[in-house]
Amino acid sequence: MAYCRWNAEKEDKTNSQPYRLLTEAEHHLLRTKEHNLAAARENPSNDKVMSTPGEHFPSGPTGANLNLAYSSQNPVGTFPASTSGHKDVTGNAWEWTMDHFNPLKNFEVHHVYEDFSTPCFDGKHSSIVGGSFISTGDEASVFARFHFRAHFLQHSGFRLVTSEGEAPATHLFPGNFSGQVAARDESADPDALSSTADDSNVYETDVLRDMYLGLHYSSSGTEEGVKPILPHENVPEYGLRFPQRVAELLCHLKPERVNNRALDIGCAVGGSSFELAKHFDHVEAFDFSASFIKTAKQMQTGSDVRFKVPIEADINAEVVAKHEDGVTPDVLNKVHFFTGDACQLQQYSDDIGTFDGVVMANLLCRLPDPVACLDGMPSVVNKGGVVVMVTPFSWLEEFTPRSKWLGGYPDPVSCEPIYSKDILRGVMESRGFEQIHEEEMPLLIREHQRKYQYIISEASGWRKL
Repeated sequence: MAYCRWNAEKEDKTNSQPYRLLTEAEHHLLRTKEHNLAAARENPSNDKVMSTPGEHFPSGPTGANLNLAYSSQNPVGTFPASTSGHKDVTGNAWEWTMDHFNPLKNFEVHHVYEDFSTPCFDGKHSSIVGGSFISTGDEASVFARFHFRAHFLQHSGFRLVTSEGEAPATHLFPGNFSGQVAARDESADPDALSSTADDSNVYETDVLRDMYLGLHYSSSGTEEGVKPILPHENVPEYGLRFPQRVAELLCHLKPERVNNRALDIGCAVGGSSFELAKHFDHVEAFDFSASFIKTAKQMQTGSDVRFKVPIEADINAEVVAKHEDGVTPDVLNKVHFFTGDACQLQQYSDDIGTFDGVVMANLLCRLPDPVACLDGMPSVVNKGGVVVMVTPFSWLEEFTPRSKWLGGYPDPVSCEPIYSKDILRGVMESRGFEQIHEEEMPLLIREHQRKYQYIISEASGWRKL
């Protein structure tokens, strides 16, 4: 860009359209037919690399310095211009573009090589196109597109262009492309480590807030005469107190006590956080939902938090959220709530420290990038510490791109089913954790007094080696 500015001054173009780098889309317009994507899609023989391996590119009118045809770069005018009149569009030197490296439409990750492109969808890598003299095989194909950060130059150059309008370049959010914060505004909350959600987010609605209050504080409604489950024979009361049972499981697994601190990832409205505070000296608890964190803080101060319990159709009963026995003022003061993004866990480690115990309840299959969250576990868990993960593995594309699912699909080659718990085991073991526990953990979520969601989550315990 500095060269563009210098050259504009040199040619006295400062009052006209300034020079800039080209974009990836513009580069495709400069190519000759044989190096054009559309032509290659219609007829693969138009892509010489894919159709005739071993053919020397320098021969013929569409020659290019690819596949180590020469041992170095060539003068720009060595080969004829493309059909658009531009020279050296293919081969010789990669061309830097103004575009951030970005996923094209319908992009999906193959499970065998899941970390090739996605770590570079970060707003820090620029696309390079056209190939170089050292590009061979697939890298010399018209379909090749690669990426580097600005400080890394590999057989590369650039082309100056001008245009009347803005460059049609793709610029990504400067941060973790897969994280929940990628499309969010910066938070005004001083306690927030990431941006908070807006009103369009499903987790910011009053209806869901009330539903989670009922899930986390099942003792509520006693004074108002509202039962958590409609009384009947064989009432499944074992499905109540789900957040508290998750916290109790962590304590049952006896994590080694190094600093006696616990972390609640996806704490929602705080039921599990307060249960953890009965057993640990300090609890850090965060959730992506600003509404949930606000409610948890209200519960922490002892304020009356009222919520609606659905009875039938438009009939609701308003009750006051009630803590369980043993949640004393001393217990309440042990918890620090903040808004945060589970996919950014690794980046938070310097701010939140390390922990002897971590819980994550029914969150993994609601993250846009579950592995990004699991990548952060080693940095926040003390040696001998325990992570309790509870999840029903109910993958949905509205929350998690299919390419990010841990399992729940057939292997594309063998057609054998790939189960999430098996992949989770491999991911955790590769990050230094040993599985020490597994059980089925049921829970109930009330929709109204005669309808409940009955969920059987997979609860697993992992000790850091």
